[in-house]
Amino acid sequence: MDSNKIGIQGEEAVNQLAFHTYLKYWCYPNPKDETGDGKEICDLLIIFKSHLLIISIKNYSFNGNYQRYFKSTLKKAISQLHGAERKLLKNSRKIVFNHPDTGYFELVPEDYDSVHRIIININTDPLFHPGGLSTKGDNFAHIFNWKSFYEIVTELDTIPDFIQYLDQRETVFKPSEFIMMLGGEDDWDMQTNKSFMEYNASLVEKGKRYVIFSGTELDLLADYFFNQRKFNTNFYSEEYTGATFKLDGSWQEYLNRKQVKLKKQEDKVSYFVDEFVKREVLYRNHPQNIKIATELLSLSRFERRILGKNFFEFWNRYKYEDHANFVARRYGTINDIVISFVLYGHKMNHNNVMALMQLAVEGYCIWDNYKSNKIICIAVSNELTNFKYGFVESVEPFSEEEEKEIRSNLKLLNWFENLEEIKVNYKEYPN
Repeated sequence: MDSNKIGIQGEEAVNQLAFHTYLKYWCYPNPKDETGDGKEICDLLIIFKSHLLIISIKNYSFNGNYQRYFKSTLKKAISQLHGAERKLLKNSRKIVFNHPDTGYFELVPEDYDSVHRIIININTDPLFHPGGLSTKGDNFAHIFNWKSFYEIVTELDTIPDFIQYLDQRETVFKPSEFIMMLGGEDDWDMQTNKSFMEYNASLVEKGKRYVIFSGTELDLLADYFFNQRKFNTNFYSEEYTGATFKLDGSWQEYLNRKQVKLKKQEDKVSYFVDEFVKREVLYRNHPQNIKIATELLSLSRFERRILGKNFFEFWNRYKYEDHANFVARRYGTINDIVISFVLYGHKMNHNNVMALMQLAVEGYCIWDNYKSNKIICIAVSNELTNFKYGFVESVEPFSEEEEKEIRSNLKLLNWFENLEEIKVNYKEYPN
């Protein structure tokens, strides 16, 4: 294959991840060491809160040459990941690189306690390959082909869900040689079978425990879901030194389950959070907007469903209120974030809405005795128009004089006098 075409396809893959998935907000395509040697650090870097994902995209034209694929392509990718990690986290000087939208970013190694290394194969369609390998520093690197990786980030379409899967995948498969067998029986010709047998023989000679999976990455994901996001215990049992598991069709079996169909139906309301972030928050690259987006997108798909359900239940309760000074509030806590909803009459002017939003947040801080850390306030009219929002990044006690004034204003509105407590039990997989 023409090398220029391969290079273009590799670049397109990076752009697809960086700009056309939920990962795009924290993607750094081809980051360069701006204040050092100016060289490219890796193909793609994803930075989200305390998580660092270092990605190598390999676009070697395969042509059935397994020896070259294992000894050249994967070996080179592993070396690149190791070098990138050392440069990012073991460097005595600051590493600064550029984001296409937000500009310069200075990486502070101490901020990251979660690191994942990923190799993605473009133009490479081996019918068997390691699911992961260890770097020189004995750190696990996940290996995916492009189709598998894109399917995974499409299904696990929040950063928390994706990270949780990578965590479990590494924990379970790092101690073993982990091999994926892909395609159907008709796809395996004599040369492929011979290459597979030679590869297996090399594992036996090393004396290392191996686990072979027949199936796709989505079939593996199905097993992860079947076992409450933990994987089948047989995969890491110490009772054997080698095992083969046939998972073909597991993903379709998962999708056919009634509870899964109900889950996907229930999850539709969760995309309110995604769309709110996309349309209302990230319409501009202001640091405060990015902070709010980061907090909301740190919620899993199930947590976003809970948030969306509560929002629409709240709105449905009061949507027909139409007097000019109407206002209603609801509060809830997910993880360490307090979410405050404010619903107001669509005729209310902007300044009054902003003042009521501020009082709603201040009142909660006092009522909660300043125990909460972060508060996001989302306000919208009863016609579901004119969204407004605010973020308190670190709750701190008010002065005695400020608290007295806030309490006085709360009393005038009769707020926090008779709060209604609502308890609801949600299941990720409905009955």
